[in-house]
Formats: sequence, structure tokens, C-alpha cells
Amino acid sequence: MESISLQCPVTIKVKVTEKFRAKMLDKMEKQLAEVDLKLSKIDIQKKKFLEEHAEDNIQQVGAIVQKMEVDKAKGLKLKAKIEQDIADMKHLGLGAEIIQGTMQHVFNVKVGDKMPSVMNTEIIVEDEKIIEIRN
Repeated sequence: MESISLQCPVTIKVKVTEKFRAKMLDKMEKQLAEVDLKLSKIDIQKKKFLEEHAEDNIQQVGAIVQKMEVDKAKGLKLKAKIEQDIADMKHLGLGAEIIQGTMQHVFNVKVGDKMPSVMNTEIIVEDEKIIEIRN
């Protein structure tokens, strides 16, 4: 075999600007509102379920209520994470770079080539525009 295609990750970083911060805070606030809505629905469903099944088998009712409590605990954990993310975003300095994700890059190498520096590539984005590609 004389050549091969390789795949390596490319890190996508976003430079924090006022526009980016406002967009992310808006997105996180919407997520927080959704979680709050789900939590209130769980409380309403639990109350209604307990009222409707007060006379039913205690073990069955307890198991269903316990499942609702587990769902509520997950929701509360998610809510705390989103609130922490909001606080972090508010305190992040302008110009800071945060990792937004990774993508795959494919390149070809052949016998005798030097290992490409592209293996540690980062793409820097500012206000939805690529402003820099780093090796």
C-alpha cells in the first residue's frame, strides 16, 4: 500500500463576543424555561395521580411515584447545570475561546510524507465566521 486516507478530529473554538454571549444566554434561558415547565408538569401529574389512585395498591402507586421523583431529580440536576452554565457565560471574558465541538478532517498521506501538522488543527470562529485556522 502506497497511500492511505486518514481521518482526524478538528477542534472548533468560538471566540466570545457580546453577540455570541447574548445568543447563548438566550438559548440557555429557553432551555431553563423548558426544564421548569417539565418540572411543574411532573408535580401536577404526581398530585393528580395520587388523588386518582389513593385507593389503589400502595406498592404499585409507590413505584410510579418513585419514578416521577427520579424524573424530577434528573430535571433538577439539569436545571442546576443550566443555571451554572448561565453564570459561567455571564462571567466569561470577551475574547475568550471556548470549545464548541469537533469535526472530522480527512487527508491523504503516502509513503515518504512527513506526518502532517494538520493532526492538531483548530478552527476559530467569531460571530459565525471562521477567523483563523491553527495547526
